[in-house]
Amino acid sequence: MPSTIPYEPDMIVFYDSSTRSVVVAFRGKLTFLGPFFDKPSAYEAAEDFCRSRGWKG
Repeated sequence: MPSTIPYEPDMIVFYDSSTRSVVVAFRGKLTFLGPFFDKPSAYEAAEDFCRSRGWKG
């Protein structure tokens, strides 16, 4: 599940169930991550990815 902490403006995490991957838009860059076992794992990885790049969520 997505975090209850608000994302930054223009920060988007989109899960694609057909590929089990996520598309992350963060600070002007688009990144594809995955595949993952399930949607919660994908969101966790996407949010960790953003935290490692300065997101305070």
